[in-house]
Amino acid sequence: MTAFTSLNVFSPELALLAGIAIFSLCFLRLVHARHKGPLPPGPPGIPLLGNMFQLDPLRPHPTYYKWATKYGPIFSVKLGLQRLIVLSSAEVADGLLVTRSKLYSSRPDMHVASGLVSDGQRMVLMSNNREFKIARRTVSGILSPAPSRKWRNMQDFESRVILQDLLDHADTSITETFTEGPNGKVPERHWYSIFRRYTTSVVMLLSYGMRMNRILDNPDLHKVYEVMSNFAHVSEPGSFLADAFPILRRMPDILAPWRKEGRRMHETEMGLWGKLLKECNEDVTKGAARTGFVPDYLRARAEAGLGELPGNGATDDGGWMRDKFLAYTAASVLEAGSDTSSTAMFIFILFMLNNPNALRRAQEEMDRVVGLDRMPGWEDEDRLPWLVACIQETLRIRPPIASVPHAVEEDDVYKGYFIPKGSIVVGNIHGIHMDPARYPDPCAFNPERFYNADKGLQWNSGPDSQNRSNYMFGLGRRFCLGKHVAEASIFIVLSRLVWGIDFYAPVDTHTGNPILMRSTRWCTGTGR
Repeated sequence: MTAFTSLNVFSPELALLAGIAIFSLCFLRLVHARHKGPLPPGPPGIPLLGNMFQLDPLRPHPTYYKWATKYGPIFSVKLGLQRLIVLSSAEVADGLLVTRSKLYSSRPDMHVASGLVSDGQRMVLMSNNREFKIARRTVSGILSPAPSRKWRNMQDFESRVILQDLLDHADTSITETFTEGPNGKVPERHWYSIFRRYTTSVVMLLSYGMRMNRILDNPDLHKVYEVMSNFAHVSEPGSFLADAFPILRRMPDILAPWRKEGRRMHETEMGLWGKLLKECNEDVTKGAARTGFVPDYLRARAEAGLGELPGNGATDDGGWMRDKFLAYTAASVLEAGSDTSSTAMFIFILFMLNNPNALRRAQEEMDRVVGLDRMPGWEDEDRLPWLVACIQETLRIRPPIASVPHAVEEDDVYKGYFIPKGSIVVGNIHGIHMDPARYPDPCAFNPERFYNADKGLQWNSGPDSQNRSNYMFGLGRRFCLGKHVAEASIFIVLSRLVWGIDFYAPVDTHTGNPILMRSTRWCTGTGR
């Protein structure tokens, strides 16, 4: 979904007025920038709109990859009045988003995704305001290293279920019922859906104390996928002209179809998140023994004398989250932990199918270390260094998530380049992971680059830059709090999959050769 088509409905008078205003603002910004120093280099664009039509908002990384090769590890892109600064090496990403995190930890003004779709309540899109700090502090209480271990019993249980599901449905993975996947629609019984049910069930248990125990005929599960798909479509820079040109936000509804669509999406989201919160509240009121982030929070809030607390934001006294803010905070946990982990598992399997020698070595390591009499557990992590290296290399070569944009809060200068206040700063995870200076021969799937038999498990994916294996969990003060739960899920599922299931690529009936993915797709992002 895009708002680019809304240009067709402008009247000539409105278009002329908007053009004059936009040109004036662009001219003033350009003059201001020249006084401070040169901007980072970047591709030429067209007047007023800049590079807006050169970039696919839903799939920007192939273009970022091409531009980084031409313009270097830090380059600038113009999307209307928005300036994007794209960071494509570990050095510049850490230099700005980590070392100077005080300046680079806010979020850009995303009018549609944050203001309309989320009503300003989505933690991941909030600026560094009071509500964001309240939400992050609250969520860290369930996701930081020690509390995250509390959820391992359910991860253990759900990982056993996924093995049984794969065994039960291995020969019936095609059906006429489809659901949204990371690259389009997939059959409900496709094996990717089995992984997706696992990760969604884990975060639903964590957030609401509620399992997702089936795929077919489960409207809540598919509503979750619909909402997450909608959010992915609206949250990338360049998705809406109203983000690039704030003056367009003054247009009446008849000339702003994106406003109507944003409000409709918000109603859809609240139909799901509000329903889940209401059900939790009813159970808590009845004294049901339901545990999880939301029911536990509602009990604590009720004990503080605030059982009913409708509205947005947090209370002035005590900082208790009101209902809509709480619903969206729980949703942020769900959105961050569902599709990312299942996509990582999906990609791991594809790479193992493409690299049977690496898979065979992982199976031999598993047989030697764990044996046949028990399943692997988290206590085996440091004894399975080759499996861990394969997981790390998978996350490097094909990270399952793009970085959420940052915003710089003051004018800054880095390596002689001027970065204006308010610029959108993108940590280009794909570009960093494909940097040949950091990862020689980056397009090759090579777990050896992470293999260390003496040290065992070394995820090295924290917010610091020392020996970091991947950047999928973000950078600096906005580093993903769900890292520990996600890594625990990824390890326990993939280790048990390698231990218990023999999987292989399908064979082309005409050629007799295995059907494999094209490796260039994962390197440059150009394949389909």
